[in-house]
Amino acid sequence: EKNTKELVQQLESFLKLNEAYQEQYRLTKRKLEQMPKGKQFDFNEMQIFGKFDLFCRRVIKLIDMFSTIGQFESLARNKLEGMEALIDLFHKIKREFQSKNHDLLDYHNNKFDRDYVEFNVRISDLEGNLQQFINHSFENISSIGHSLNLLHKFQNILQRESLKSDLDSKLNIIFQNYGLELEQVQQLYEKQKHDPPIPRNLPPVAG
Repeated sequence: EKNTKELVQQLESFLKLNEAYQEQYRLTKRKLEQMPKGKQFDFNEMQIFGKFDLFCRRVIKLIDMFSTIGQFESLARNKLEGMEALIDLFHKIKREFQSKNHDLLDYHNNKFDRDYVEFNVRISDLEGNLQQFINHSFENISSIGHSLNLLHKFQNILQRESLKSDLDSKLNIIFQNYGLELEQVQQLYEKQKHDPPIPRNLPPVAG
């Protein structure tokens, strides 16, 4: 199987080609309009670009699908503890879609569109479970350092906007907790600075 990141980049190049093609057409048309005596572009744009536009709609769906697949494959490679059941479910969803044997670039195939919707519904449910896993992971970490490490790991993996935006809120919570820890340390220092507790078997003055 192709690397999903490379595949997404190739698919995105189709969209850029269509955009550049149409932009060049319109630039040429505007230049000709400035010379009214010359031959004009009076073509039907739907006839020229319609099929390419339909193809690009399919490409947009494929980019979304392969980006999602890449995200979960990256999660699988990182082997985060406790995520095995989610990864197994992802592989099941992926296998069942592959078993449909669609010609992915055949934009006339409406059955693909129905299966794509079903795939997204199942992925949405899976991401809901992933969101719960992420929330639970952060709830069980008391160390600010460990929380930041886990956040960084997820930020490097997750690509879907809904999951990325939730990670941003996690960062705010981590720094709020960090602020609270600093306040607690300061309060403890102020309370004990004139009479600090001395552990057993240690001299009252160091040196």
